Amino acid sequence: MKQGLKSYTTKVNFGVNKVEKSKTNNALKKDYIPYSTNIIIGEDLLVHKGNLVAASKSCTSTTSGFTVNVSGNCPVIKLHFSLRGQYTNTYKNTSSFKAHIPDGYCNMLYVPLLNCQETYSGKHHKTLEIYISQKGLEKIVGNNFNSNLEQFFSKVKSLEPGLYYKKNKQITVKFKNQINEILQCKYTGILKENYLKSRLTVLLIDFLMKTANPVAEEVIISESDYLALVRVEKYCKQNLKEKLTINHLSLIAGFNTTKLKRDFKKVYKTTIFKHITQLRMQKAKELIQEKGLSIAEVSYEVGYSNPQHFTAAFKKTIGYLPSKLIK
Repeated sequence: MKQGLKSYTTKVNFGVNKVEKSKTNNALKKDYIPYSTNIIIGEDLLVHKGNLVAASKSCTSTTSGFTVNVSGNCPVIKLHFSLRGQYTNTYKNTSSFKAHIPDGYCNMLYVPLLNCQETYSGKHHKTLEIYISQKGLEKIVGNNFNSNLEQFFSKVKSLEPGLYYKKNKQITVKFKNQINEILQCKYTGILKENYLKSRLTVLLIDFLMKTANPVAEEVIISESDYLALVRVEKYCKQNLKEKLTINHLSLIAGFNTTKLKRDFKKVYKTTIFKHITQLRMQKAKELIQEKGLSIAEVSYEVGYSNPQHFTAAFKKTIGYLPSKLIK
């Protein structure tokens, strides 16, 4: 018998300053977001200040995923990054709007009244989710409107649910690096708050302006080829203790070794084996800091039979010995 999705609830409520009446509706103006949630699997509330809320969900232990029933007192704009797993937002007030963001993609959506169900599909999931008020977004954007923003704000003004991009956008390497800096922030207190707010604002601006001013260095490849590379990287992440060969990875990608090495370097700006080493060292850091594993145990978990070889690779990649992480 198939196990159903676990269900949770959350609230994202904006403090309402005033109601501005228009010819067709009442447009709520907000500048504060009270945010409350039940215990959601692996959720980390990063920022909850003013007109910006950011949270990350990370879990590897669900059977098939989970759902979150979201409620609130007014419209919400949400930028969603599906780093692992798939995300679906079903707007309960209408049957015509459903947002689906697959693994490795991102998009921004607008929901006029928070009465929706969010589904996080898959055994493994990792997300970054940024909520911002209409007023907060207007402060950031100013008069720098492109066609996407004009269409998006037309939906906002008419209280019509919608997506920023008609087609979801790939999470580029640049975005991944920015997100990693946000999720791996080691500051505390007011310093952490200010750092995260600034980094999240930069990420939001880069996302919004990508259509108007495409970055020349971003490589555009077919969606099927990109998803193949995402599949390869996902496999590597889940099998870091195994011997990962280019021949086997090319079979997972579905194309030859030359194309795999070439396209992987185009997208990730490094060779596939350097990237795997980086993944192994980042995983090693997590195992030492969060689970307290020894150097010998960690070296085995990330694919090294010799702890000395692991230690040398860790120092070369990270810049210091792994023993510095042991408390």
